[in-house]
Amino acid sequence: MSTLGKVGKYELRHQIGRGAMGVVYEAFDTVIERPVALKMLRTDVYAPEQLPDVRARFKREAHSAGRLSHPNIVTIFDYGEHEGAPYIAMDLMNGEELARSLEAGQRMALPQVVRVMEQLLSALSYAHEKGVVHRDMKPSNVFVLRDGTIKVVDFGLARIEASNLTETGTLLGTPAYMSPEQFLGLPADARSDIFSVGVMLYQMLTGDRPFTGSPSTIMQKVLRQDPVEPSVLNPTLSAEWDGLVKRVLAKKPDERVQSARQFAEYVRMVSEGKPLPGTPPSGDSTVVIDATVRLAPPKDEKRSRLPLLALASLALVAIIGGLAAWLAYRPADKPAAVAAAPVAAPQTTAPKPRPKPEPVAAAPQAVGEAPAPKPRPKPVEKKVVKIEPPPPPPPPRPVVAKVEPAPEPKPVRTAKVVSLDRNWGFLVVESPDPGAVKVGDRLHAHLADGRRIAIVVRRISGNLVSAVPEGQKISDDMVGASVTK
Repeated sequence: MSTLGKVGKYELRHQIGRGAMGVVYEAFDTVIERPVALKMLRTDVYAPEQLPDVRARFKREAHSAGRLSHPNIVTIFDYGEHEGAPYIAMDLMNGEELARSLEAGQRMALPQVVRVMEQLLSALSYAHEKGVVHRDMKPSNVFVLRDGTIKVVDFGLARIEASNLTETGTLLGTPAYMSPEQFLGLPADARSDIFSVGVMLYQMLTGDRPFTGSPSTIMQKVLRQDPVEPSVLNPTLSAEWDGLVKRVLAKKPDERVQSARQFAEYVRMVSEGKPLPGTPPSGDSTVVIDATVRLAPPKDEKRSRLPLLALASLALVAIIGGLAAWLAYRPADKPAAVAAAPVAAPQTTAPKPRPKPEPVAAAPQAVGEAPAPKPRPKPVEKKVVKIEPPPPPPPPRPVVAKVEPAPEPKPVRTAKVVSLDRNWGFLVVESPDPGAVKVGDRLHAHLADGRRIAIVVRRISGNLVSAVPEGQKISDDMVGASVTK
């Protein structure tokens, strides 16, 4: 068999993989006589002053990964250097990367997603307990063997790759699976791996990645934007899957699921239809608030009632005594005031007293004349000011509530069901005005036989609107139905 050369005791058969930092060969161990996978670090991409640090860290990380012995972690056999290039010999596996099936647009069935997550999180839980953090979890670092066994590869290499080549301006790693703390340059611990695996879970459940776009766009989305809930893209998922994804993709590490073991337990609970701890059961969003106010816990019901009865008795005696005193000492009834009594206008200042008239000297009276009669004072006329009561206010006019007629539903112009998406259970509606509806709107499909079926919008792409019927499956007789909003 022709070879590509020899690296130590290993004969290189052919190249099976190549990345930005290393090359992987299928090799043969001439001493033990077994096939292995040999990964060599590409030293040509580093500056000369970086190579000593790179080789030292590569060896240290290889030793960390070599301590791991788990059925879902690739086995490390050997470490060495060839002409200044370090290499790692590991188990040769027959299968394919998880990335190939996901990038090909294949959606994984829910039982298969659960099996993959159980094995993947078991490997991470073991590695984290040994103090090893992967820091580059992504589908291309998960190998699926032919029997369905999962193998996690490249433990520790991401830490070397992410800390080098920064002078070239290249963003290392895969931004779509990086955690917020990695984008911010903060220390990445086990919770960073949990975020990356959460992105993989989202992709396996929906077929789409939660954060897409250019590296800078992905960074902004990872730091500031929450992805669309998985059940919107895959209506077969329950609300518990939405809650789980929200917990593992939390922006702050302290608000995230804290361990891979806890992550695996939550996956098991959701797959069995159980609600997650701290969340209300799905389908019942009613919040019951206990508004009962207790002043004190009734230790002894009879004793607790005695002070209340005593206070009530004292209050009753006081009321009766006051009523009796008022009846006994109230004054005699006074006549009602004459309505026509003069009413003096209020004065702001006290009136000045009138000066007394000077006495007039009597004229001398002749002898023998009768005294002159005294003039009678003129009677003072009393003016009675009668105050007319104000006219009664006009009776209130009856208020007649004006009921506006309910607006007629506006139909989506010439919208109709053009095809079926049996993989997702969608009705594909072609609409000339897709801006008239949004995700979550409730429409109605009018079938030729007269039936009216409610459908809910789940996805909008151009002039095509994907909707799922409520309470029933899609059928061929729904094609051609007109759709109204």
